[in-house]
Amino acid sequence: MTSPPRRHRQLSDLFAYVLLPVLAVLLPASSSRRMLGAASRWRWLMAGAAEDACRGANAHIAIDDEAAWKARWKQVELLEVRDLYLMMCGRSRAVLAEIECPGGLEQVRDRVMIGMHWGPSISILKLLQSAGLEPALPYRAPERALLRQRPFAYVYSAIATRYLLKTLGARAIPIGGAGAVLRGLLERPGCVFVVMDAPPMAGRPSLGVPVLGRDASFNTGFPSILAETGKEYLFYAMSLAADGSLTKRLELAGPFTTASAEAFLGDYGRHLDKHLRADSAHWRIWHASGQLWRGTTPGAGPA
Repeated sequence: MTSPPRRHRQLSDLFAYVLLPVLAVLLPASSSRRMLGAASRWRWLMAGAAEDACRGANAHIAIDDEAAWKARWKQVELLEVRDLYLMMCGRSRAVLAEIECPGGLEQVRDRVMIGMHWGPSISILKLLQSAGLEPALPYRAPERALLRQRPFAYVYSAIATRYLLKTLGARAIPIGGAGAVLRGLLERPGCVFVVMDAPPMAGRPSLGVPVLGRDASFNTGFPSILAETGKEYLFYAMSLAADGSLTKRLELAGPFTTASAEAFLGDYGRHLDKHLRADSAHWRIWHASGQLWRGTTPGAGPA
């Protein structure tokens, strides 16, 4: 028989990845944001994932109000799922209308966007595509093990992958061997965007740079390509508005070039550090913090 904690997590996943986003599709965009804002305060909803994330964050940065922190983290997660459902159901315009981008997107054209697992950012794909910027993105297919552990979360991951492939086509790049493909894409028109904060895979070259006062390990593969090609890049972050509306703001910094992977990763570490200190609940992969920071305790499972 399934243990109570497992049943509770399955029920939570059913609400977070199926029932709430389906209801959001039927509501006006502003109403669905209010609904998710209210749902983020339900203690039982995504309780295990929020607790894991909060525990990971607490190991690196002080959290004064854990209940508020968890609610903010849930808002990010729930809005990410809701945005995907709306875009899959032909309501991309409603999602894109919620994004403010100071300075405009034209500065991104034919450059690289460097980001992190930050905020409800899945809508960036459609935003760039709608502006004619031809986005390209490395991606990782969902792991089959998740299907047995958390089937509703797996279904969401599979839907997200299908959306990515449908939206980007040949410019969706599987992680295996992505470096060579990305190098070729940098020589052609279009925008390439890469998230750099995933823990490096075993056996891959990596470098430790300080983030929140401790060395965090980052893959040096793509930074080396940037240094060799001299390609211009910008740092980006998609954050929730501070007014509680659950609208979004796409922040861009740059363009920059780099002379070495070490110089790039030093700048990237400062970019990640600044955002984590400002609002750490926006970071969606606190469960992996033990793999990113050296000498820390691994997180407790997927978010």
